[in-house]
Amino acid sequence: MLVSECLSASSPVKVSMQTSWKAPSTLLELIETIAIQEPDAFFPLLDALTDPEILPPETSRTPEALEQLAFHTAISLGWLTKPLAQESARMDFALHSASPKLEAFYQYYNDTAEEIGASRDLKSCGSWVYWYGEVVCDSERLYELTAHETIGDKEAAENSTSFVRPRILPFDHIYPPPAYSTPVPPRTAILFASISSSNFRELHTYLRSLSSPDKREIEYVFRPIPDSKTESRTPLSGYGVTLDLKKTDYLVIDDRLANNKASSDGSSDDQKSAEEVATPDVDRVLTVLERYEILNESIKLTDPLTDDELTKIGLQATQLVMESDNPLAALKQLSQDFPRYASSIARRVVPSVDITNEASLNSMYIPPGHTLVWLNGAPLAPDRMNPFSLLRLIRKEEDVMLSLMKLGLLPNASFELMTHSTIDAPYTRSDVLEGIFDASDREEGGDLIIWLNDLEKDERCGQSLVLMQPPYPGSAPGVRLNLLNVVLALDLSTNRPLYFIVGTVYNLIQRALPIRFGVVPLADNEESVQMAKIVSYLMKTYDLIGTASYLKQVCPAGISVLEFRALITWSASQCTTEDAALLSWDEVLETESEEESTMISKAREYAERLDIDGMSSPAGHAFINGRHYPIGDTFLGILQTDINKFLQYVQEQLYSGVMDDSTLKDPSVYFYDLPTSFKRRNHYVIPSGNPIDITMFSLPEVFDKTNLEAPGMFVYPADLSKDNKRVPCSMYLVGDFDQEGGFAALQYALIFLATYSPRSRISFVHNPSISKGASEPHTAVSKVLAHLITSETIQHVSPEKLLHALKLHVPGEEHPEQELLKSRETLQEIMSGVSADAVDQEVYAAYVRQSKLIAQRLGLEPGEIAVLVNGRLVGPLTPARIMPEDLDALEKYEFTKRVQPTLDALDVVHPGMASSDDSTFSHLVSTAVSIVSDIRIPDPSEASLFNTPLSSRNTGYRKLKGEHTQFTLGDEDTALIRFGLVLDTLSEEAQKYSSLLEWASNLPYVHIEVHLLPAPYTEMPLKRFYRYNLLPTLVYDEAGEEIVPFSVFGDLPTEPIYTLGLDEPPSWLVRPREALYDLDNIQLGVLSGAERATGIEAKYELDYIIVDGHALEGRTVRPPRGVQLQLVAGARGAIADTLVMANLGYLQFKAAPGVYALEIREGRGREIYEIESVGNDGWNSLGVGEEGGDVVTVTSFEGLTLYPRLTRRPGMERADVLAPTEAEEEGFVDSILSNISSFFGGKKEKEVAKPPSRHADINIFTVASGMLYERFASIMILSVLRNTNHTVKFWFIENFLSPSFLEFIPHFAKEYNFEYELVTYKWPKFLRKQSEKQRIIWAYKILFLDVLFPMDLDRVIFVDADQIVRADLYELVEMDLQGAPYAYTPMGDDNTDMEGFRFWKHGYWQQTLKGRPYHISALYVIDLNRFREFAAGDILRSHYHELSADPNSLANLDQDLPNNLQAYVPIYSLHEDWLWCETWCSKDRFDRAKTIDLCQNPLTKEPKLARARQIPEWETYDAEIARFARRLADEGRIRASAAAADVAQLANAAAGKTAEAEVETEEQGVQETFHVLEGVSEGHDERKGMEDADGMHAAHDEL
Repeated sequence: MLVSECLSASSPVKVSMQTSWKAPSTLLELIETIAIQEPDAFFPLLDALTDPEILPPETSRTPEALEQLAFHTAISLGWLTKPLAQESARMDFALHSASPKLEAFYQYYNDTAEEIGASRDLKSCGSWVYWYGEVVCDSERLYELTAHETIGDKEAAENSTSFVRPRILPFDHIYPPPAYSTPVPPRTAILFASISSSNFRELHTYLRSLSSPDKREIEYVFRPIPDSKTESRTPLSGYGVTLDLKKTDYLVIDDRLANNKASSDGSSDDQKSAEEVATPDVDRVLTVLERYEILNESIKLTDPLTDDELTKIGLQATQLVMESDNPLAALKQLSQDFPRYASSIARRVVPSVDITNEASLNSMYIPPGHTLVWLNGAPLAPDRMNPFSLLRLIRKEEDVMLSLMKLGLLPNASFELMTHSTIDAPYTRSDVLEGIFDASDREEGGDLIIWLNDLEKDERCGQSLVLMQPPYPGSAPGVRLNLLNVVLALDLSTNRPLYFIVGTVYNLIQRALPIRFGVVPLADNEESVQMAKIVSYLMKTYDLIGTASYLKQVCPAGISVLEFRALITWSASQCTTEDAALLSWDEVLETESEEESTMISKAREYAERLDIDGMSSPAGHAFINGRHYPIGDTFLGILQTDINKFLQYVQEQLYSGVMDDSTLKDPSVYFYDLPTSFKRRNHYVIPSGNPIDITMFSLPEVFDKTNLEAPGMFVYPADLSKDNKRVPCSMYLVGDFDQEGGFAALQYALIFLATYSPRSRISFVHNPSISKGASEPHTAVSKVLAHLITSETIQHVSPEKLLHALKLHVPGEEHPEQELLKSRETLQEIMSGVSADAVDQEVYAAYVRQSKLIAQRLGLEPGEIAVLVNGRLVGPLTPARIMPEDLDALEKYEFTKRVQPTLDALDVVHPGMASSDDSTFSHLVSTAVSIVSDIRIPDPSEASLFNTPLSSRNTGYRKLKGEHTQFTLGDEDTALIRFGLVLDTLSEEAQKYSSLLEWASNLPYVHIEVHLLPAPYTEMPLKRFYRYNLLPTLVYDEAGEEIVPFSVFGDLPTEPIYTLGLDEPPSWLVRPREALYDLDNIQLGVLSGAERATGIEAKYELDYIIVDGHALEGRTVRPPRGVQLQLVAGARGAIADTLVMANLGYLQFKAAPGVYALEIREGRGREIYEIESVGNDGWNSLGVGEEGGDVVTVTSFEGLTLYPRLTRRPGMERADVLAPTEAEEEGFVDSILSNISSFFGGKKEKEVAKPPSRHADINIFTVASGMLYERFASIMILSVLRNTNHTVKFWFIENFLSPSFLEFIPHFAKEYNFEYELVTYKWPKFLRKQSEKQRIIWAYKILFLDVLFPMDLDRVIFVDADQIVRADLYELVEMDLQGAPYAYTPMGDDNTDMEGFRFWKHGYWQQTLKGRPYHISALYVIDLNRFREFAAGDILRSHYHELSADPNSLANLDQDLPNNLQAYVPIYSLHEDWLWCETWCSKDRFDRAKTIDLCQNPLTKEPKLARARQIPEWETYDAEIARFARRLADEGRIRASAAAADVAQLANAAAGKTAEAEVETEEQGVQETFHVLEGVSEGHDERKGMEDADGMHAAHDEL
């Protein structure tokens, strides 16, 4: 029964959290916080706020005063001017968002720089400058060094190689900002700054002067250093707190609390929480409920809800929310305190017909119970629904909206444009005719493609008429037409393409699929030419079967084609065509016939025309009816999808009459001849595969603070009149126009404008290859362009004239020689008489500087060539890939794909566009295209995995009816930020999201639209109370100090038992630090009077931030499974390690904020792989050899997702990390012998000497939750130590430990001489998560064994917390598990009284086990090395993820899962003596038991504590621990708590209330079990069998 309405007051439960690292300087944190919103404001604010005139020493420096001063100063300096900026920045400060970044600076300083500056005088040199190895503490010495190095000889300084630029961190503060400064100044000075030190101001001021825009003599890097005087921690908000009503199935209460009340110091805390101060207590739910009368006086409010009431309660709650004067506040209060109101709502509120009908109608569009969130039309994933991610996204969306509004669009029109269906369609629907190229060999004269089959001659295929008939499910339609063609362009001299032909393609052909396959042999090198000859000869001489027979011999060899003749039997292919003249091997290779030469020439022309080679895709290229794909692991799935799309298209054309016999004269080239197809392919123009291959930029971001996008800076098409320059496409050609390549690209661009009929204008961005002064020679072309562009006269110059002026001719001219002779006159004409040498040097220098800045923002290296068209970057290019026809294809593709949809949308949302002038039109369209396209391209940190689709922008929630179930906040017409939500009124998401929306509504220009769509429930939807700790601004007390933000639960019902939990951001690892009560079993009803007044308080600490990610091999989708990686922190060495899972290549570290290196651990992984990129900035991160490309930076509360790219070392192309070392590839013959050997019994393993381990002899891990089980764990530890002379280390899963145990265990370990370590693993995002705490605990026992422990730990033993050990566990350490990754003890089978409960002997389990034993999970040993070699963790997780989709399966997953998978992951069975429990085992072997487990007995229903007393040594151990704990408490080393209780108190409790509750729970569990057992019968299907077994499984608490 859930809690009913309860008006009695109860003790408050208060929760707070802080960082584990020290708090930074408040002033520095404020500057850093404002810089999150305004990055360029950092140095101006640092200047101002450290100026003694602005902040005199006598000024109040309380946090409140400093916040007011910092924001006032920022605003007065012209910062924070955007509409949302001030409120957003204050929200960031309330969240302390800058804290991780500052801590990262401090950590990096401690790891790398502190030792360098250790010799300085801390009093006089609190801040210091690192100058190429020297520590500088004063400005005089700094002047001596910089005056000599920079001012004395600037040119020499630029060219000097004796000074290496120091490492620059990705998050460094640099002046002048690199984003607006090019080139980098010749010298770099790093100021390690304590802004409160006496010498900071002089060093900072001098460095600022040298780095000012007018000097640019040094690059000034500011890095703060930690303040050793600070000990306080930063209070945190931005997380949820849950109070779950304890599930009675596993009710365990620490009885010592009732008998020992001395755990509190009795002090009362009357300090109000920040939330209490900020929000007055108004019960909006009760206000509405009072309007209703009780429907049935005979039903008590305390009675459980009926099934009918549960079905309607969602609609009732929705009606209550909608009737409130503040629906959002009511939704928040109702959902977060739902157990308090449940009965009253069900028995008072009558849902209206209107709400019922509207909810029913809306459920036709979106399934009830689903939660969906949109931010400005972009769907938000659940992991983004936290204040840190939301603030970042809101800033981004604000910039997008403001960019569109600068084009003249109103806020509403801007939003409508972003989400318009015509713009979204190309990104959400794939056009089957998009990107089709003529893959036939007609352009090359034919006779090039080697066709492997011919459907029109294959009698196995059906007739073409069946195209109109749907195929049988699972089969392909029979089509006796060569309509579906796949042309494979392959380098046949390598193994992978050969495997693909003789394996995959051959099998597809044999299955008579309606696909014609052809091969074009690539001729990239001599070996590929030779193999092309061989295959061509074989196909002409033998049939496909014979050719495949020969090639199958070649494939396994893995050697050069020149060595084939030594290994392969040439006569193996005996199927010859009739009258074929057989040639010898040498004759085939050495004969130089004209036919073969022509074939090779055609192959090269084909490869050139379609832009393919063996290097870009080692496995080859495929054209599916002309659509190009690189052949890879996902190709077969792509083939199936595309073929179905083409068939559907053909059926539609036949049905509509568009396609008939006249249009299908030659089906093989039908798709190639469509108007939308291309004859020539340029992979830069029309990409294939992953959407990330398209690089988009928002033009306002690219050209920010430059002057190179004015309308007069473009060359316009030749066919436009002077009065009509209305073009929708804007191109920018980037290149070094003074070099041959860039000059050629310039020529092609102008020819494109002169000879085609384009809809584009082109401007030119000069990207010089080397740094040149304006006076140097060979700058004539760039000077001409600079003059024409900056003077905006280039708009009046035709492309023909510009070509002539540059001494170039226009193709097709009648008298090109005459025009070239007049080039000098033409140049003088367009330059208005100004020669290139006379171009203003400052104007030229400014043009070059801004051009370089643009190239830098586009990610281009000096001298690289690229085209930027409406924000899409194409390049870097070679001149051969930017021919006029390529530019024409690019324009046509972009116009169809992006420009036309945007034009259509603009016509609707911005009618004024039609009347705008030409230049405004062109600027509007090109900029709008860039903005709306850029927001649809996935972020690099998200788009690397498995062809992530482009991001959609839509307003799907607007399709729902909203008259009775929708509420809104804010002004929609002026909103810059719009949230749309579909929300189940009584869902856990409603509890959280209502707080987030209330918080977001404090921002101006925010509109929120919420649609409530409840589900019909079969059980109580919410079984917890909830609070979200989140405020829009900091709250201060009267002294100006920050009030710690508490989450407070007040007026809670006192009868239930609660479990306190956190709903923290997904990147946080937290644990409780202070709590005097058992947070797993909170009982408000047993508190004393003083305790009731004080309440229960828990303080948590953020220990780590998660660094996770997905590692892949190069640009493939293959994870380098089994590779072990480590994070390295400078001098501290490796601080964390992990293993790459096969599951999505997932990896995870826990780390404090800081700067780290990512390395492959020593061992097999390092032998096979090397890191190409650590992936700190997404899939396209810099390589490890590039500056900043080799570091992992943890600087945000959002954590970090890495995308490491690993490459195989030469010779390791087929090596497997998980394979034993001796199983390396032995060569062709040896591999065959190895296979034979393994078939007849395998090889004898080599004995390898083990290096000494840094770990203890015996390693034990356990998990305990709640003080009772922590007490059991302490007794278990003592029993282990009493039975061994070996060193022991205990590993605890820290997620579930209480603060009292964490306080006790260090003293316990020291006293009894054992080691311990806390381990954890954040639940991966891709893995289906459990919600009940007990099931989460079970999951941690089995799902993460391969990644939970350090990689150098060989073996670990799990021992249940409630076990007594009687033997030396070193036996298990030394035990031979006979190749199995783990060993368990079979369930006891000799207690005949329990025969009816042995579920594994019946039904599903009997069929699954097939004679294998069912094992108990109370004790097991894991060979971690073997476990990882077996990839057992990947198998267990995959199977778990599949089965857990059914909530009724895996009732006890820590035990069911490994037993279910014995056929795949074998279990070694331990002897029965290793585990004894009274429930399943005979009492006759109690004395032989090596461990004793306190598992529940459903027959005797005896409490665990009472049963524990029957074990003789148990009381002794418990009393000893209690005495030790009391001594610690008396000495003041721990706080007095229930840990000091002894066995006498336990014995009393066994006969008291707690024991009765436990017995009652067990009886209830047994009754439920018997109820399930009644339904068990033979003949159930597998799923039903699993459910039945699960019900039987609940008979005892260990399963």
